[in-house]
Amino acid sequence: MTSMRARFQGNGEITFEKVTLGDVAEGDVRLRVDVCALCGSDKRLLQSGSTVVPGHEIGGTVVGGALPEGTRGIVYIPVFCGTCVRCAAGRTNQCLHLSQLVGWQRDGGFAEHVDVPARCVLPVPDDIPLSVAVLGLDTVGTAAHALRLALRTQDSVDRALVVGAGPLGLGVVAVARAMGIAVDAFDPNPARLDAAAALGATPAGDLSAENLYDMVVEVSGANAARETAQRVVRPGGTVVALGESNEPYTMPATPRWRRTDCYTVRSFYFPVNEVEANWDLLRVMGASLRDLIVKPLTLPELPEAFARFVAGDYVKPCIVSADAHSVSEVTR
Repeated sequence: MTSMRARFQGNGEITFEKVTLGDVAEGDVRLRVDVCALCGSDKRLLQSGSTVVPGHEIGGTVVGGALPEGTRGIVYIPVFCGTCVRCAAGRTNQCLHLSQLVGWQRDGGFAEHVDVPARCVLPVPDDIPLSVAVLGLDTVGTAAHALRLALRTQDSVDRALVVGAGPLGLGVVAVARAMGIAVDAFDPNPARLDAAAALGATPAGDLSAENLYDMVVEVSGANAARETAQRVVRPGGTVVALGESNEPYTMPATPRWRRTDCYTVRSFYFPVNEVEANWDLLRVMGASLRDLIVKPLTLPELPEAFARFVAGDYVKPCIVSADAHSVSEVTR
């Protein structure tokens, strides 16, 4: 079997190669990649280059290995050990021996096929199309876990603020609304702010004041956004630090911040014991979220997809298999 795959050479250059696939390793599964979404974190690999095939928001169909052929699944990114005390409790995102992430330290989904450990394949229910299921990884799975953690810190949340309406920020808005939380949103990009409003958020007003929100979810990773979150959170409130960047996360050395009693929550991905609850969320709002943010493209169009993604023209480009004419057709 031959398979096409992308290579990130660095400085924004993407090349393609055709390889001959060998046997599937024991305990692994070979997936035909039906959909692989672009993520903001992939931009770092686009610039730095990667020794492995990138792409970590993967949905596909089993074509060989340790699971029945034809099984539809999404790929759980952390290659968890499955045996430590955290994994035994279902908290696989907290694996004590985690060393690899799919698409980062081992080959990912910007390819026609990908081999992953069988334990990292999450079977997709029959009533959920892969184009929706793949949003259950970073976009909805990460957002839902972060909100669940944050809600443990509060007796109630009057209104939350989401700073940054990129793919994950819009996922936070959609999940928060599904959980019954009123949401304001801020983003300097008017189109993304409009998308947040379409999901039920209210555009935020003046954020120059202090003590405005019980919960602030910072999703951009920009220093200005982090400073805003730390300024507008109320005493006793919660700042959720979801945004990633190469800059250190710092806390301001100001009298106001030193006198502010609050929680700072950092979460990573989601545990497998939340997957069923995430399917329920996707059944409620997954299709509408997909239809609002996803732009389907094929693997040869990956350089264009990234160029338009970096420019802000596309919110959530998805590479779909060549025989899928639209992302909504990736259903079986």
